[in-house]
Amino acid sequence: MKINLKTHPAKRFAAVLLTVLVLAAAFCLPVSAETAKAATYTIPDTGMTITLPEGVLILAQDTPPNDAAWAEAGILDVGEKLAELNQDGILAEIRAFDNTCVIAVSAKTSDYSQALFNLNNLTDEQKQDFLDRMQPTSADERTGGTITWYEHEQIPFFCIDIHSMAVDEAGAVYERLYGTLYNGMIVSFDLYNGTEEISEEYDALMREIVDSAVIAEFQEAPSHELTPEAFWLLIVLVLLIVMLIGFFVYRSVSNKREKREKSVMANRLAAYRQKKDGHEDEGDGALRFVNETEHSDNAIKVFANFHAYRRHIMTPIFTVVIGLIALYVVWQSGSSDNWWMILLLLACVVFCVYKIATAGTTITKNMMRSYGKLRSRKAAYYFYEGDFRITGLQASNLHPYFQITCLYETKEYFYMYFGEDNTYFIKKDGFKQGDVDSFRAFMKEKLGKRFK
Repeated sequence: MKINLKTHPAKRFAAVLLTVLVLAAAFCLPVSAETAKAATYTIPDTGMTITLPEGVLILAQDTPPNDAAWAEAGILDVGEKLAELNQDGILAEIRAFDNTCVIAVSAKTSDYSQALFNLNNLTDEQKQDFLDRMQPTSADERTGGTITWYEHEQIPFFCIDIHSMAVDEAGAVYERLYGTLYNGMIVSFDLYNGTEEISEEYDALMREIVDSAVIAEFQEAPSHELTPEAFWLLIVLVLLIVMLIGFFVYRSVSNKREKREKSVMANRLAAYRQKKDGHEDEGDGALRFVNETEHSDNAIKVFANFHAYRRHIMTPIFTVVIGLIALYVVWQSGSSDNWWMILLLLACVVFCVYKIATAGTTITKNMMRSYGKLRSRKAAYYFYEGDFRITGLQASNLHPYFQITCLYETKEYFYMYFGEDNTYFIKKDGFKQGDVDSFRAFMKEKLGKRFK
């Protein structure tokens, strides 16, 4: 028989009661996995994911500026805060207990972390060495603390307690850091608590976060075997270092030798002038050779090329070679941060090549200006047995043969150097007395190794 609920209040009450019981049962039943899953955060570029306890707020560098979390954290100037995080190398801040507990999340790498690569792979001795290196100390003894291991399911963490004197000497400030090292980087959770000691409540939160950490992948440590490319790069680098050391040693030895030679030369010249006192116009011994040479424009150009590309070519070439080797080493390093160094070295090489290419022209211009001030460009040379005289280009003076620092013979000329500042041309077809062969033999006898 069909019953009309409108006419049977008892049935209507039963239906309502059943609905209430069903809804109550629904709320009492376990929620779905998706609903129960707590908030997680994957730390960028680390492969580590952490689970955030209820009521915990996280602000990361990639949190949108219009996210309500910024206002909830009481941060009004989001741009300034993001700039601060970026400057301090902080990837995210975990905030809890009404923003009184702020945990900084960081991930950093260094040569040391790359060398260890993974705490799981360390021996007991290496682990102890790691703790010793990470021990918080300071030279002025204002900072101290302890470091201990903290066990984790996947990898050991370390816990560092730091205490140091405040700048204003108001008392100690406290900091606690949980961190680990894997895949060549150190990931840390750092709580700076000011002058308040780290409470058990704060530490429990840090341990809960650390315990929840899951590392997606442990990478293989890079091989330290020397590849052929690395071998040749090492050879080139060693060559560069040896060349630089050799250059500075050579320059140092050369400078000391030049100083000694100048001192000896000065003493010998003083003795020579004293001996010639009253006989400055008289050559010592018989006149052996007479030569007249015109220092023409063409003669100057020929000498300038000789001086630039035969006498002093090694220094600029050495500089170019050093620059090219350094450029190769920097280029092969593969670091994108070295682009400015590559440009600088390339500019130095180009400049040195330019200086080499224009060296002859530069010397020619300088000499033209100097010789252009002289009344005559013709020099007359009188070579006696014991000394020689130069006239025409300068006042007529006698000089001892030991004053000639070196004499070079080329196809057309003898170039007679008095140090690096004074050079005289002796044209081979300019002899008025004697000949080229006899002069060559005579000067070899007088100069020995200084005849080139």
